[in-house]
Amino acid sequence: MVEAVKLSENWSEAEALDVLRDLLHKTCGIEPASIQLGSSLVKDLNIDSLGMMEAIIEAEDAFGVSIDAGELSPTLTIQGLINVLSAKGVIKR
Repeated sequence: MVEAVKLSENWSEAEALDVLRDLLHKTCGIEPASIQLGSSLVKDLNIDSLGMMEAIIEAEDAFGVSIDAGELSPTLTIQGLINVLSAKGVIKR
């Protein structure tokens, strides 16, 4: 399990991006430098459905939220995932 950098309900977008880079590296083997806000999880990062579920479970644990499958799509980007987290009130804007 990926450990959150800090337990917080007010992550900055930059902090959230760092945590997502870390968990995608650990769960899917993706180099953190290749993960950008506009990166599509499926198209750009080549995450398969199993990898996606693992990453989402780790993100739920790291950010302390529940993410429903309906909030995800094959075109989801890192920014889109951050927007989902923001809508749940864990990312300050």
